[in-house]
Amino acid sequence: MSDLWIEMDHKGKVSDYKRVLDLSKSIHKVSYTIGNTKYERETIASYPDHIFAIKFTANGSDAMSGSISFSTPHEPAMKLGGKGHTLYLNARAPGFGVLRGIDQIEKFGDQHKYPEIFNLDRSRKPKAAQLLYNEEADNLGMYFQSRIKVKNTDGKISYENGKLIFSDVSEMTILLTAATSFTTVDESPLDKDLPEQRTISYLQKIENADYATIKNRHIADYTKLFNRADLSINNETKYAGLPTDQRIMRYKEGGDENLAALFFKFGRYLMIAGSRPGGQPLNLQGIWNDKLLPPWTAAYTININLEMNYWPAEVTNLSECHEPYFKAIKELSVNGAKLARSMYGLDGWMANHNTSIWRHAGPVDNCACSFWPVASGWLVSHFWERYLFTGDQKFLREEAYPLLRGAVVFYKDWLKPNKDGYLVTPVGHSPEQNFKYTGGQSTQSPGPTMDMALIRESFDRYLQALDILGIEDAELRKEITEKKAKLLPYQIGEHAQLQEWQFDFKDGDIRHRHISHLYPFHPGNQITPTTTPELAKAVKQVLIRRGDEATGWSLGWKVNMWARMYDGNHALGILEKLIRLVKKTIRN
Repeated sequence: MSDLWIEMDHKGKVSDYKRVLDLSKSIHKVSYTIGNTKYERETIASYPDHIFAIKFTANGSDAMSGSISFSTPHEPAMKLGGKGHTLYLNARAPGFGVLRGIDQIEKFGDQHKYPEIFNLDRSRKPKAAQLLYNEEADNLGMYFQSRIKVKNTDGKISYENGKLIFSDVSEMTILLTAATSFTTVDESPLDKDLPEQRTISYLQKIENADYATIKNRHIADYTKLFNRADLSINNETKYAGLPTDQRIMRYKEGGDENLAALFFKFGRYLMIAGSRPGGQPLNLQGIWNDKLLPPWTAAYTININLEMNYWPAEVTNLSECHEPYFKAIKELSVNGAKLARSMYGLDGWMANHNTSIWRHAGPVDNCACSFWPVASGWLVSHFWERYLFTGDQKFLREEAYPLLRGAVVFYKDWLKPNKDGYLVTPVGHSPEQNFKYTGGQSTQSPGPTMDMALIRESFDRYLQALDILGIEDAELRKEITEKKAKLLPYQIGEHAQLQEWQFDFKDGDIRHRHISHLYPFHPGNQITPTTTPELAKAVKQVLIRRGDEATGWSLGWKVNMWARMYDGNHALGILEKLIRLVKKTIRN
């Protein structure tokens, strides 16, 4: 949306500079000294008040002077304004955006997908660009506003030429809020007055509250969630007092086991900070992104990344943080039901590998992985987890069961018998792997293991739900029971590995970052070392063949896999690799 700039008119050498993120209270602090004056800055992001509050203090002989201003990368739509102690920025998001470059679109022959920038004869329109604003985008685009109000105890503050100028201030608090014109997934966000109405309302609600009141309300709200779980690994050592970057740099040397506990706490902090009722769920990259054209469009990739974000929700006692996810999946199922009918002629609902704030359910982009119409089972599994952790039958009946039944209804008619009489999906994908065969390489084949795992799990849980809730649903119960018995079983291939496909194809990439066909082992539980030891050995063989090197999120998946294999030392070794990626980032 925008950047907030605070320019301090400091004179002299800075010493004792320190930054702290207090995970126990979700407070960020900065302190430093110039001359005999100590400057401190404390920042909170308050969920109950929808406010960033930043308190500045100067303790010593000197006061603070400088300026406060806004900027935005959406410059074609930017308007600044203010008065007295208030400053605001109005702007719009692009009305059209495409991540792929225009040359790439032409290379793939996809001009017909983008009438905003290509003519019917496939030639470029004069305005063709990856981002279009305002009139160039037919006056589409979400509106937003960032607004601040500054409170000070002394000195002077005034609005001048798009900035707030402060002088001789020893203490001040910046109250920052923001809003968009987004309303619901099926409405165009074109009410340009809505963001201002919202930001003014947020500030009015705390008009009479001082910083201490806002801070205490924030701490009470945050700690109610954060304090529900804790983790300590061995006693703290001398390294616990080092700055976090130094602890990361030396972690492999040993003696600082509680850095892993800090990692765990930081994950819960991010969950609380990024996913609260009333907001949007965490996307592929969390919710924080500093680019206009982010990698993978910072979308909701639902062939693992969205779900992985929420693995800690129930197991670390952050059930409320699951709410944005649940709301999004319910909205997605509406579009998924329409697409199931229009694209496949089937009942129930479905989704592919990606969605967005508008909850589209169809295949997107030119990626072969985009066709994967079985995502609903994985998405609904989180509703089942909520029920398992809470025992809330009302939630199971009203929230989980309708979505689970809809997924099952689509699956049952999507299945087709193979030559041996087993039911398989007629064409499927194993995100995001490919395979080799006599004629070359492909990403699509009937009945991949991932498809079968999701369907088998969904069928089983649907039947369990009927019994738990006392629902008869006789005709569908009978059909699902019969079809569950005919599903293609899990198979072991020539390398003693769990097969990824119905046929024992050779891996397109033996070190591929995705291990989708291991879903029945984790996050599912159809395969375990105690109940299905032979299949568990086959899972282990896949992990060995794939190796321990991977991208960050894939390493996180592998940590869980080896932990569920009851091999804690191997899981710890992969965790060290994950921390090493952070170390590499620090060095860069």
